[in-house]
Amino acid sequence: MPPISPELHEELGKRLRKSREDVLAAVHARTDGDTDDRPAISPNAHMGQNDDAPAGEMLSHNEEHLAEHETNLLHEIDAAIARLDSGAIGVCESCGREIPEARLLATPTVRTCIACQEQIEHERRTGRGPTM
Repeated sequence: MPPISPELHEELGKRLRKSREDVLAAVHARTDGDTDDRPAISPNAHMGQNDDAPAGEMLSHNEEHLAEHETNLLHEIDAAIARLDSGAIGVCESCGREIPEARLLATPTVRTCIACQEQIEHERRTGRGPTM
């Protein structure tokens, strides 16, 4: 399997580094500042003396979910950068076939070809099609 072109390598590197910077900037924007302004993740963090308990729990849950999503996204980006640096990007992790350039450009963190991704979604029943 031929490695990706130098132009594609450069473009993917730019996109991945930009995505990483954007995620980190979003995290910093949300978490930097006075301690009173920082999002709190603990279950009772959003509870004041007269606050509504379900609303406080919902806010804490949302902060936990967002932090988990950002962490997972950073891991995906870092893994894609590692694959790019090692020359493994553009090769499907399931079948070893080449991942089309258009797919890589659309989603630089992608790990599988379309056929393997469709199979994964079918097995997990996570596709976008109708469920009935």
